[in-house]
Amino acid sequence: MVRTLAIALITLVATGCTITATTGNPNEPAAPAPAAEEPAPAEQATPTPAPAKHGSRSRVKQSGDRLQLSGPIFFETGKANILPTSEATLEDLRLFLEEKPQITGLRIEGHTDSVGQPASNLTLSGERAKAVKTWLVNRGIASTRLISVGFGDTKPIADNNTEQGKSQNRRTDFVVVEVGGKPWRGAERLGGGTEF
Repeated sequence: MVRTLAIALITLVATGCTITATTGNPNEPAAPAPAAEEPAPAEQATPTPAPAKHGSRSRVKQSGDRLQLSGPIFFETGKANILPTSEATLEDLRLFLEEKPQITGLRIEGHTDSVGQPASNLTLSGERAKAVKTWLVNRGIASTRLISVGFGDTKPIADNNTEQGKSQNRRTDFVVVEVGGKPWRGAERLGGGTEF
């Protein structure tokens, strides 16, 4: 029994519990409990932040009537197929539109470089703008809020005689044309482009 009591006492002390033992004689002072070792402080684990939920805030910025996306939208060469590398950028745009229901008209502008025939460039630019619109509509944005417009090679922003310039001219722009159901800042619905 003494051995069992000693094992129990050691177990309790080792776990940081304190006990008071009494002897069989109530007139004798109780023996002091053995000093328990101070338990080692638990290692402080560095809290791991919860992963940010994608879409908690859009990274799209609005400057005047123009939207600045978090990255470019890429298409297959000579086609209107959106490349998977553009998914995050488009998701940011979708979230922005979800957060800004007051934007009731967004013109999606497709632009190309000057390589090829003007008519083909117009068609390609319009089909690319339409592909972006379709992507957004398939993910819950009302089609009535989106206008897909092609400009072909008529609005270059860089020199088409250099590869870098051509790369800059192949782009998709986004222009707010309507807020609350009314034209915004005198914007034209198509802006001189062709609707697709």
